[in-house]
Amino acid sequence: MSDGLQQKLAQATDATHQKRLAAAIALLNEAAADEPENAAVWRQLGRAYLDAEKPADAIDALTRSLQLDPGDATAHCLLGNAYGTMCDLEKAAACYRRALEIEPRHPEAEELLIKTESLLESRVHYHAGLKLLYSASADAQDLNQAMRELLQSIVVFEGSPAHDNLLECARQVETLRSDWEVPIAVTPQLILWAEACRAGFRCAVLKRWSEAREAYRQALGYRSEDAFVQHALGFVLAELGEIDAAARAWLRTLEIDRDYDFTQFGRVRSS
Repeated sequence: MSDGLQQKLAQATDATHQKRLAAAIALLNEAAADEPENAAVWRQLGRAYLDAEKPADAIDALTRSLQLDPGDATAHCLLGNAYGTMCDLEKAAACYRRALEIEPRHPEAEELLIKTESLLESRVHYHAGLKLLYSASADAQDLNQAMRELLQSIVVFEGSPAHDNLLECARQVETLRSDWEVPIAVTPQLILWAEACRAGFRCAVLKRWSEAREAYRQALGYRSEDAFVQHALGFVLAELGEIDAAARAWLRTLEIDRDYDFTQFGRVRSS
């Protein structure tokens, strides 16, 4: 590497640190023109394009770098970042895998691969949920599965857009609701629990959501393992706009009873 090229790379590095990305990119393009067979120059140019939020240009530069040096794990990782920015998650994951094949202990590739694979899995569940939710002939089984798919999308990736569809799905489920009497004998020890359950059910029917939320939470304070209470609380929280809390309640429902039917709303028999 010539002294002139080393000087340009150093100046480009300084410009990048000072957030003068246009200047850094100009210097690196000059360096690439001077030594087009230098893989390190193309890699640094690709990184600069990424910093400048120009992923398409980054892909071109990093691809050129890897043509010259296919064993550069960091260049593969950077290329994965560029594809990820372009929402091409499959190609991003492939780049991270290649980086790890070359350098199994690469400081960034493993974590990025885990995140990308989580995004891919979350997206699969999300699309499956939407397909069921918006099916023209969706029945109770379809909507139950749609709820599960949307919830699983959130479990895998906390930032899943499935949050935006949970309320609509819940309302679709409720159009098919069926109330059932909870087969629990109300002993003296369960009187306060039963009263709270009845209050929650009554307030939910009347759409007094805040009161229903407090009643169901009170019931869970007495007994936390009732799937039907967690289930009802989820619907109430969703109507209050507390989607994250609703998702947690529904996930707890499925932890208690993995086969719970979301269309079934339990009520405790009056004394």
